[in-house]
Amino acid sequence: MAILYFQLDAHGAPGNLGRTLREFGQQLHLADASVAATMPLDLDEVHGVIVSGGGGSSGASASAIEAYVRDAAKAEIPVLGIGAGSRLVARALGGEVGPANEKGLVSVRLNAGGRDEPLFAGQRWTCDQPIHNDECVTRLPADARAFGSTAASKFAAWGLGPWVVGIDWHPEWDAKAIAAHCGGGAPVSSTAIADVERLARLFAERVSIVFMPVDRMVSGRAKDVRH
Repeated sequence: MAILYFQLDAHGAPGNLGRTLREFGQQLHLADASVAATMPLDLDEVHGVIVSGGGGSSGASASAIEAYVRDAAKAEIPVLGIGAGSRLVARALGGEVGPANEKGLVSVRLNAGGRDEPLFAGQRWTCDQPIHNDECVTRLPADARAFGSTAASKFAAWGLGPWVVGIDWHPEWDAKAIAAHCGGGAPVSSTAIADVERLARLFAERVSIVFMPVDRMVSGRAKDVRH
C-alpha cells in the first residue's frame, strides 16, 4: 500500500512532509502533474491521496487529478489537499474557488471544529503558517465543514466527512522554502522557521498515525459524528 502524492507544481514537492511520512514507514508514489508518465492508472494499492502545490489549481492535469480525487472519496480513501491542492480537491467535490492574494507567514485561526479535529491535535488555535495563495476556496462542497480561517480565506482549513481534509498552509516546506516564500523580501527569523517546522512535523505525524495509517483504519477520528 502507498500514498499517492500528486505534485501540482515545484512548490508542492513532498519535502519535510514526505520525509516524515517515510520515517513512519509510509511509501509514497509521486505523480508529477507536469509529467504524464508519472500519473497512475488507478487507485489500486493506494491507502491515501495527497494533492499539493503552491500556485494555481487549474493546470493542464487538473481535470484528471480531480477525477482521481472523486474516485478516492467515493472509495473512502483519505484525501489531503495542501495549498493549491486544497482548492483542487474542493472544486473536484463540488466547491468553488476564487481569487485571493495571501503570501507569507500568515495567522491561521482554528475554529471549534478545527480544535476538536484529531488531525490538528497539538496545533495552536492561532498560529503563523506558511501560505502562498493566489486563490482560495470560496464555497465548500456540500456537507463539508470549515476548520479554520485566515484574513483572506474563510476556509483555510476544511473537511468533508472523515475522509477529506484541505489546508491552505504548507507542512511540506523546509527551512529554505519557508525563507524563500514567506519573507516578503525580508529575512525570516530562525525562531519562526523552527516553530513552523515543529508544527509541520507534528501535523505530518498525525497524517500518518491518524489519517492515513497503512492499514487504512481511522481510529481516533470523529468518523461517526454527524454534523
